[in-house]
Amino acid sequence: MRVCYFGTYEKDYVRNRTIIDGLRKYGWDVQECHVPLWERQVNKTGSYLQVASLIKRAVEVLVAYVKLFLKHLFSVRRYDVLMVGYIGHFDIPLAWILTRFPRRMLVFNPLISLCDTLVDDRAAFGEGSFMSGFLRRLDRWTCRVADLVLLDTEAHITYFVNTFGLPREKFVRVFVGVREQVFAPREYRQQGNVFRLTFVGKYTPLHGLHTMMHAAKLLNDEPDIEFNFIGKGQLSDEIQKLASDLDLRNIHFSDWVAYDQLPDCLTQADVCLGIFGTTDKAGRVIPGKVFWGISMGWPIITGDSVAIRELLADGENALLCPRGDPEALSRTILRARSDPELLRRVAGGGRQTYLAQATEVHIGKMVADAIERKIV
Repeated sequence: MRVCYFGTYEKDYVRNRTIIDGLRKYGWDVQECHVPLWERQVNKTGSYLQVASLIKRAVEVLVAYVKLFLKHLFSVRRYDVLMVGYIGHFDIPLAWILTRFPRRMLVFNPLISLCDTLVDDRAAFGEGSFMSGFLRRLDRWTCRVADLVLLDTEAHITYFVNTFGLPREKFVRVFVGVREQVFAPREYRQQGNVFRLTFVGKYTPLHGLHTMMHAAKLLNDEPDIEFNFIGKGQLSDEIQKLASDLDLRNIHFSDWVAYDQLPDCLTQADVCLGIFGTTDKAGRVIPGKVFWGISMGWPIITGDSVAIRELLADGENALLCPRGDPEALSRTILRARSDPELLRRVAGGGRQTYLAQATEVHIGKMVADAIERKIV
C-alpha cells in the first residue's frame, strides 16, 4: 500500500510519527506532503482561534492550503490512501477534494475532538458560544467525510459515536505509543535515599495538577519524598502559586527539556506520574507520558479510568488510584515507596504490555489492517 501523509500536522508530534514510522516498519510506502503551521503554536490553549486573531489565522491557513495543493500537485507520487494527521481538522476540506478525482481512501487521524479539548476540557471557549458550536460541527463533519478515523482509545471512540452521531464502524482504536528511537528500554533501579516522582507535561486541566499539589502537601513532612515537575503551559502560574500558598518544600519546578532528553529525566526518578484530572476527557485518554514509562520499563502511577483499563491493571503493569483524590494519590505514593518489589514488578509488567500491544510495529499493523478491511 502507498500512503500520502498529508496536511499542516505537527511533523514531530509523537502521534504522527508513530503512525508514519509504524506503517513504514510494517512495510508500507509512506510519503509526506507537509506544510508547517501548528508547530509555531507551542501553547495550544485556543488563543490561536480567538476572534481577534481569526483573520490572521484564516490567512495563514489559506496560504498553507495553497502550498499544500502545489506540493501535492508537483511533488507527490501516486498513492492509494490519503491520511490527514494531527492537528488536521482544517486540512480535511482540501484533502476531501483531492480524494474525489480519482477516488481514493481518506483517513483522518485527529487524536482529539477540538470541541471537547477547547470547550469542555481547557475552557478556552464557553459552552453555547459561537466557537463551541463551530468546533462541534467541525468535529462531526471532518469525521463524517473521512472513510476511516483513528482514535487512541475505545472510550474516545464511544464519545465520538455518541456525541456526533457517527457509525461505530468508521473508527478504529490505535494506541499512541512512543518514538522508539528515543524511548529505548532501561534497567529499572531505585535512586537511593530520596524517593523521587517526576511529572512532565503542558499543565492542562486534564493533568490534575491541583490533585498532585495537594498530595504533595499531605507528604510535606516526609523528608525523603520529592516531586519534580517539568514543563509549562496553561496552568503554570496558577500551579506555582498554589505550591507557594501550600508552602510545599518537596516540589521542584523546571522548564521544558528536549524530547530526546526526556528518557534521561524520567529515569532519574523512582516513579513517573501520569494524569489525575477529573475532566471527562481525562477519563477517555491514555496520555503519552504513560507510554513513555511503560516503553522504558519504568513504573507509573496514574489515575484510574475506563480508558486506562484498556491497557493497564493496578499492581500488574502500573499503580492506579482514583482521579481527583489527593489522599488516594498520597497513599499510593507511600505504598510505592515502601514496596521496591512491587515497583520492579509493575515496571517489568509495563514493559511486557508495551511489547505486546503498543510498539511501532503493532501500531503500523493496526492501521494497515483497518485500512485493508475498509478497502476490501
